Amino acid sequence: MGHSTEKNRSLRHVFAACLFMLLLHTSAIISCAGGQETAARLAAEITVTAPGGAVRNHAQLVDDDYTTKLPLAGNTQIKVGTRENIQGIYLIWDSPPGLWALQARETERTSMYLQGENGWIHEYVELPEPSSSVVLVAPEAGAVLCDIAVYGPGVLPDNVQVWEPPCSDADLLLLPTHADDEHLFFGGAMPYYAGELGYQVQVAYLTNHWAEAYRPHELLNGLWTVGVRSYPVIGDFPDYYSDSLEHAKTLYDLNELLAYQVELLRRFRPEVVIGHDIDGEYGHGVHMLNTWALQQAIGLAADESYMPDQVSSWGTFEVSKVYLHLYPERTVQMDWTIPLARFGGRTAFQMAEEGFSRHISQQKWFSVRNEGVHDCRAFGLYHSAVGDDDVSEAPDFFQNIETFSDDPKPELPDQETSGKETAENATGLPGAGLIAGILLLIVTIFLLQRRKRNRKC
Repeated sequence: MGHSTEKNRSLRHVFAACLFMLLLHTSAIISCAGGQETAARLAAEITVTAPGGAVRNHAQLVDDDYTTKLPLAGNTQIKVGTRENIQGIYLIWDSPPGLWALQARETERTSMYLQGENGWIHEYVELPEPSSSVVLVAPEAGAVLCDIAVYGPGVLPDNVQVWEPPCSDADLLLLPTHADDEHLFFGGAMPYYAGELGYQVQVAYLTNHWAEAYRPHELLNGLWTVGVRSYPVIGDFPDYYSDSLEHAKTLYDLNELLAYQVELLRRFRPEVVIGHDIDGEYGHGVHMLNTWALQQAIGLAADESYMPDQVSSWGTFEVSKVYLHLYPERTVQMDWTIPLARFGGRTAFQMAEEGFSRHISQQKWFSVRNEGVHDCRAFGLYHSAVGDDDVSEAPDFFQNIETFSDDPKPELPDQETSGKETAENATGLPGAGLIAGILLLIVTIFLLQRRKRNRKC
């Protein structure tokens, strides 16, 4: 009897110790999770000083409107001061600004950091350490700044676009001709593969819209909305309209066009490529030209004699699969109606609509559809090095592909709640389920031992 009592006492001690450690662990997790609050947008005093000392009006920079903008002469200084520590600054430029400088006060000194090497027009810059005062110095050639926002510590709201560099090794490469084509004709590919599955998805546009200052912003807002996190590539080719392939070929340097397409394949090394309809959807000649160039590029990318400078930089490459929109052979109809957990149960089609809705300037012209020449579900397997798709299986661009890129999958917040990138959105507190299970197991063992003891008594 004495031995049983001692054993039970020991069990109680073990239980108490385990419970104490688990409570400590839970407390730590709760504290950690509680610290992941959404970063506050800070009220800031902003002073814009041009070379020579003239102070500029900065109202355009704080109105959250990228259509209003402030031209900055070379070396213009923008001083930003707050009552609280700044974690980072979110900048929206009118066009790629070139190199600019960030002067930040650190613990014991003030340091200058060069920025802008990425050429991004939506860019979040995290300070090397929190500071209540920073100075931005415009590029020597000048620049045009649309908006500036300052954030304190915490998890950034989802509307702040923290872009990753373009993929070093993509799973999926999309080749739209214009900003908005990626939603209209490729539909749910981005929200499904990038947003839901976390694949490395790279978007590379043939033409640019720098002459239409609002459209590059619409482009980025649309991609961000559907879960793309790798900054897009935007070609140097201007946006011209054409109603035939023959006419389109006269508008561009074909050698430059082919070199661009081949370099995209060699640089990003995608498993799957998606391109336009060979007939240009609604007859757009530059859509046709984009796909014509892709058709040539498939073979040229694997040819070591073509563009040897590219080969020395990227190597040759053979793409596994190429799908073309509306291609009439080896047809595939994608299912964009499946609810996506990453987007709160909305479907890939709905997210394509939402992504296109960010292209405000194009709303009166087009819409995302599932019929006719705009059917964003309809594709055909134009090229395959891995065999035909099995039509008895669910449609999947990655059917027969076993390897994916070495790039890490991007971490995306669940979209069920607006803008809170916290663990609670998906599963509650981190590790909470495991902790509850362990506690339940220990309690169960303790109760069983106690029942056993009572029976003996």
